[in-house]
Amino acid sequence: MNNQHPLPLLPVQPEFDTWRGHRIATYRAGHGQPMLLVHSINAAASAFEMRGPFNQLQSDYTMHAFDLLGYGNSDRPARVYQAEDYIDQTVAQLERIGAPTVLIASSLGAAYAIAAAARVPDLVSALVLACPVGISQLATPPSAFNWSLYRLLDGPLGRWVFRQLTSKRSMRFFLARQAYNDPASFTPETLTGFYTPAQIPGSHYAPVCFVSGLLTCDIAAVYPRLRMPIQIIWGRQATTTPVSKANEFVQMNPRARLEVIDRASMLVQDERPAEFARLVRAFLANVG
Repeated sequence: MNNQHPLPLLPVQPEFDTWRGHRIATYRAGHGQPMLLVHSINAAASAFEMRGPFNQLQSDYTMHAFDLLGYGNSDRPARVYQAEDYIDQTVAQLERIGAPTVLIASSLGAAYAIAAAARVPDLVSALVLACPVGISQLATPPSAFNWSLYRLLDGPLGRWVFRQLTSKRSMRFFLARQAYNDPASFTPETLTGFYTPAQIPGSHYAPVCFVSGLLTCDIAAVYPRLRMPIQIIWGRQATTTPVSKANEFVQMNPRARLEVIDRASMLVQDERPAEFARLVRAFLANVG
């Protein structure tokens, strides 16, 4: 990635940190208590999907976001990507901020955020989890089958599969059917924001690991032990991660509060950004 011409994923220019010799794109805006945004994992993930809270909350908070390695404006090295990498990158961002931070994360990124919060609890003042997984979904540790599948996909076949998943036709279908509920919220700008990062050379390395099952993250043991306030926000129309799964997160930690947003699917923070931000503000006002 040429950092002189970064992708316009968020309305600020990225800066670059180093994680184990690789460049990690970071974004910052606003003033006040720090918040850190962690995006989900998919074939075309990046901090772009966190633009809603980044824009909506920066009037009251210092917003921090970053692209996980292999995505967005961060480096895309040829390597085996695993959950531990992304947990460690999240911890590194919290340590870079260096103060108690509100951690906002989506889907599988929420599982990494939970694991990171368990490791450095003094650096996480509250958790906001959008359609999280890691208990009964995407929680099974990689098996011999997953490693065999990875070896099969780590080459021309995997690149071919990735190209099919990230064609404009495929991405339009996935985003409109699973990530967003309201057709009005899925704009040409949205499609471009997902499609463009996936066309950069090396973009297939991390998604191949995801498709192979190497990026799962089991948080069932650490999540109940968290002591910071937790807000769960779910899109009522989410299908990949249905709202029925919210009960797992509410029942396993008494500090968790659930809010459900109507007419929203899996990327609830981007589909209903104003309502999402309103719920976050109210939650933090009540626990503060």
